[in-house]
Amino acid sequence: MSDYLWDKSGEPDPEVQRLEELLSPFAMKKAPLRFPERRRWRPLLVVAASVAVITAAVTFWYVRRPHGPAWEVVAIGGNGGARQLTDGGVVETNGSSRARLEMSTFGHVELEPNTKLKLLVTKSDEQRMALSRGKIHALIWAPPGQFVVNTPSAVTVDLGCSYTLEVDLLGDSIVRVSFGWVAFEDHGRESFIPATAMCKTRPNHGPGIPVYEDAPYELQKGVDVFDGNGDLKAAEAILRSARPRDAMTVWHLLRRVPDAQRGEVYDRLSQLIHLPDDVTRDQVVRGDTRAIEEIWNSLGLGDMAWWRMWKR
Repeated sequence: MSDYLWDKSGEPDPEVQRLEELLSPFAMKKAPLRFPERRRWRPLLVVAASVAVITAAVTFWYVRRPHGPAWEVVAIGGNGGARQLTDGGVVETNGSSRARLEMSTFGHVELEPNTKLKLLVTKSDEQRMALSRGKIHALIWAPPGQFVVNTPSAVTVDLGCSYTLEVDLLGDSIVRVSFGWVAFEDHGRESFIPATAMCKTRPNHGPGIPVYEDAPYELQKGVDVFDGNGDLKAAEAILRSARPRDAMTVWHLLRRVPDAQRGEVYDRLSQLIHLPDDVTRDQVVRGDTRAIEEIWNSLGLGDMAWWRMWKR
């Protein structure tokens, strides 16, 4: 093992070098030590402490990240010992059993009864599983984009969160996010699900439109119908019943309606939230990607560039 982390000797790990470049702005500069005025100490100490914690956490993950099979499978409530899950391995529960997968550097996944989960890939920067049926609860603290679960109708990409994912016997899936957010994607079709929201996905349809759990019934019903057959009357019901909080749902609708209806959706969004000054109706009607993503950024749910970075 290289001693590069300790004394800069030996062959450096490329990822460690990349981490050093990312954190270089926070490196200590060789300059005389000067104390600020007393009243300015507290905010400076807070910033310094925050940088130190983030640096330590990221460094710990890169140094301790998994380099091979590391998921440990434990039967919940059973007497059997733990076992290692390797690439291609399957965990399956029956009608009365539950199981838990653990990896200290990534997180843990709990399987409800009648669930089948397969480990497809285990690498230092990717853990990919396939849920063919049943329900799992995932709590992930690895960097965003590195824990992925395939379902029969979409790919679930963790973006640093806790969520429940369920697949029924027809292959329909639903994800419910407790905190953080999750992305559903399939062949270029994307849905972004924030905390306290849910989203369905169906085979041959891909990711649906996410809705908040407390959204009005009319809106939720409209989303189900629109996702099923693209009924424009259902789209009208979504727009009519949306609250300002539901602008997240309306934004997704903006990307799903035909070009001729995009202006109507834009108009409703402009009533629900303050749209960016540099985004025009004509841009959105034309399907300008930059303009549409700028609207997402105004929702207060994170910057779209962040998701694009993790996808790369």
